[in-house]
Amino acid sequence: MADVTCTDGSVLTVVPVPCLDRSKVPYEVTLRMLRHGVPFGEVGQRCGFLLASTALRLRAARETDQEFPAGALEAGLRAWAADADTDADQAWRAFQHYVPRERELFSFLSRDPDDVCASGELRVWVRDVRTWLQPGADGGRGRWRLRRHAVLDAWGSDGVGVRAVLCSDELLALLEQLLTECAAVGAAPEREIDLRGVRRPVG
Repeated sequence: MADVTCTDGSVLTVVPVPCLDRSKVPYEVTLRMLRHGVPFGEVGQRCGFLLASTALRLRAARETDQEFPAGALEAGLRAWAADADTDADQAWRAFQHYVPRERELFSFLSRDPDDVCASGELRVWVRDVRTWLQPGADGGRGRWRLRRHAVLDAWGSDGVGVRAVLCSDELLALLEQLLTECAAVGAAPEREIDLRGVRRPVG
């Protein structure tokens, strides 16, 4: 189980539940959410691969002194560039001015594609917080300080929503815990993914 303390003081627990094939063998996971131990919603049918790729992107960003990786839109464009045998950096530089400034890392909706949207939602996005620092006593000029946080929004099947604000370390710890739990239920996603061509498995 992976626990997150929300801004309202409640505890959101996320539990990976194995998806079974016809032979009853685990091959992927769905996420079951609990709030104070009470069922809250089920989201993200077959989302283990996306969890693993997000954790890998987060670790790679931190190795280059960035707090968070690029959003899903940029990652998708880079994957397209790899498919088209095009330089990903050049493609992003060309397209970034024409696409929304989206910083969503992942968004899991209902458990199954035909579930109603009220079945639940789990979304993590990056928020930029800018603070103006007044000129210092030494006569230095004022400047903006930019800090980034990961915002986790979860909505339950009863229409209640909760929010948690996480730093980069806390988000990585959450993802690593979820991946450990995926392995514990026999559905460990591949952790060594080639970032130059991240793909969701077909099937």
